[in-house]
Amino acid sequence: MTENITTTLSNLGFSPSEIKLYLHLLKNGANYANKLSSETKINRTNVYEALDRLINKGVISFITKNKIKWFEAKTPEVLLSIIGNQEDKLAQTKTNLKKQISQLKKQINPDKQSLEANIFVGKKGLRMLFEEILLEKKPISLIAAELQFKTLFGPYFELWHKKRAEAKIKQRSIFPQKIKNKLKQRKLLQYKFIKDTYTNPTTTIIYGNNCIFIQWTKEPIAIKIQNKEIVRSHLNYFDMLWGNC
Repeated sequence: MTENITTTLSNLGFSPSEIKLYLHLLKNGANYANKLSSETKINRTNVYEALDRLINKGVISFITKNKIKWFEAKTPEVLLSIIGNQEDKLAQTKTNLKKQISQLKKQINPDKQSLEANIFVGKKGLRMLFEEILLEKKPISLIAAELQFKTLFGPYFELWHKKRAEAKIKQRSIFPQKIKNKLKQRKLLQYKFIKDTYTNPTTTIIYGNNCIFIQWTKEPIAIKIQNKEIVRSHLNYFDMLWGNC
């Protein structure tokens, strides 16, 4: 339990010293800085600094007895207010960022030709990438050998397709014949199938001016390339396969 609450407090932005002092006060009751330093083995200067931060966070309070400050932990429910404050700040940051992104996009030179490649690693990186695909709102062309996306992400796979359909994004997918019976019909999604011998373990996704290659290893890796010529080349190959299926 202690390990779990320590991790949670750390995720809320508590430093190791703040966590140790807060839990100590919660368990043992009110105390003064010198005694807290002795009992927690934290340097006295660090104790004062950590206590000030805990006061600012609103999770401890103090009173003065005989010119000595005594500190006391507030009820644990106040921790929820920290999350509420963070949610409010994140909501405001998101609102501001949306406005700033629109302004930044106006500064982009539409005639600029560049080859840009980005690498996304792990489940978190891939999820970020799939969210970017939805934001682009362009038709999607996909070639895959298996349902690795579904296997890795589970419920998010279904949510992603729901969001894709709601955004009215069309998708064409080419799979090997062997998984035909594993697929289900979805809105704005067409399937075609090729012989099992022609499949490639690397998933290819084409949308807008972007081309993505995903290698589904233990820690999956995706390479995203943004270049019109490269996209045109891969899209021509996809269209050829699509027409021959």
